[in-house]
Amino acid sequence: MGDLVKIKNYNYSGKLYYHYGIVVGNPEECQIDLFPFVNVFNFSTRQEQKCYPNSLEIVSRLTL
Repeated sequence: MGDLVKIKNYNYSGKLYYHYGIVVGNPEECQIDLFPFVNVFNFSTRQEQKCYPNSLEIVSRLTL
């Protein structure tokens, strides 16, 4: 929680683009989704979104 991440996305034509965000929740595993995910606040869209680990890259880690 609190890590700055780069979010990898693709548009409809398949072009890769990135957004930045901050992790706002702990990793969760849902039986319906089958895969672990984290909630990330996306700075570009100003919305919280569910992201899977393969679409995230840690830019800066929160240290206590």
